[in-house]
Amino acid sequence: MPFKVVMIVANRMIPHNEEDYRKIGVEFVTLPCQTEDEIIAATQEADAVITMMRPFTRKVIERLSNCKLIYNLGTGYEAIDVSAATEHGIYVSYPGDYCTEEVAEHTMALILACARKLLILDKAVRDGKWDSYAKKEIRLGILPPMFQLKGQVLGLIGFGRIPQRLVPKAKGFDLRIIAFDPYVSSSTFETLRVESVSLDYLLKSSDYVSVHAAFTPKAWHMIGIDQFKIMKHTAFIINCARGEFIDEQALYLALTQGYIAGAALDVLEREFVGLDHPLLSLENVIITAHSAYYSEQSVLKYRQRPYEEIARIIRGQRPHQLLNPEVKGRFEAAT
Repeated sequence: MPFKVVMIVANRMIPHNEEDYRKIGVEFVTLPCQTEDEIIAATQEADAVITMMRPFTRKVIERLSNCKLIYNLGTGYEAIDVSAATEHGIYVSYPGDYCTEEVAEHTMALILACARKLLILDKAVRDGKWDSYAKKEIRLGILPPMFQLKGQVLGLIGFGRIPQRLVPKAKGFDLRIIAFDPYVSSSTFETLRVESVSLDYLLKSSDYVSVHAAFTPKAWHMIGIDQFKIMKHTAFIINCARGEFIDEQALYLALTQGYIAGAALDVLEREFVGLDHPLLSLENVIITAHSAYYSEQSVLKYRQRPYEEIARIIRGQRPHQLLNPEVKGRFEAAT
């Protein structure tokens, strides 16, 4: 029997190259599934599963009689019961650091765009305000307040791979960097010369608050109206992680009431939004359509990594980007 890979999709296709899999003798099937029962029916004979935010619960995993690998296409994997997979000898893998550099660069670009009011100034020129008397509308109405980056504080919520790559970029602009992440060792903070602080201290002290934490259900709306009220009124919030971290109704209120100066978001709670989304009506908001991940290099890595992980399984090797490195894989137990 050929090695069978089932890609579970919702209502949109995920870019992949089936020909690569066929070259190594893989039977590749793509099936639309929404519910646990649909996933169970689709994956009972699968040797490997590729998924994106589909519910791989304990109920589903217990029915995966042949499965050796669940590959999650996104960096967020809360829809997979990793503990249950580990108990059943199933590897759980994901793209890992395929776009770490890109997201760090995008975050820095958003910080700079906020600091220098680039989008607002560009719009002013397009609206003819450059020709206004002595640029009065720009000079008096848009530029103030604006501060040099040197000496300002960048607060990082989460201190994993991406914010660690952001550190040298931000230090190149002489920003002072503080971070909140109770799961990262003190030695990591010391090595990168970043101060470890509480979340409240970070919110009160930062001129730019950038969200980079790993999302869990407990972190839903961790930034709400109470958090915005303790931030500086000149501060900006940047989010290139997950939209669910921020309460968007509270953010709209904070932006319109002057609790904070602005926001730059690569993600929203609900994507594919219409033009009636309240945040789109505000000039002090930048939204970049979940594009921080993108470069020609990262897209190539993203498409290749599930194929590479499945090829390793077929060769009797462990996957590289494991979310459960402690697992004793099914083929390992048999050898």
